[in-house]
Amino acid sequence: MNLTNWFDLIIAIGTIALAVVASLYLRYKARIDTKTAAGKVFDVIGKLAVWAVNEAEHTDLAGDEKREYAAEVITEQLQRKGITGITKSTVYGAIQAAWKAADFNHGETTKAESSRVRVAMDDAPVEVKKNND
Repeated sequence: MNLTNWFDLIIAIGTIALAVVASLYLRYKARIDTKTAAGKVFDVIGKLAVWAVNEAEHTDLAGDEKREYAAEVITEQLQRKGITGITKSTVYGAIQAAWKAADFNHGETTKAESSRVRVAMDDAPVEVKKNND
């Protein structure tokens, strides 16, 4: 075999490999899109949870009432965005994760707490927006 034959063989194998990859992608495209969409939904839930937890923290409600308030806010925003089929356990899990990540200090008053950045309420939040007071 000479160099041209090897080159033709490599191009033929590459073309077949590309066709196989393309056909597999087309076959599993729905699954790939579903997983990507699910990831986007969970990202939206996480962002809403951060926003709702910060909003709940600035209310005069007690601990469990704050969680319920945050859950109601998240559920309402999800409905406004047309996202359905989200379980309460998913919402409560997102609230718990956001609450832990926020690391609210209820026991001690510190200088950092007094200069904490407040979160602005938005009609349909996608990201947490911060105001510089």
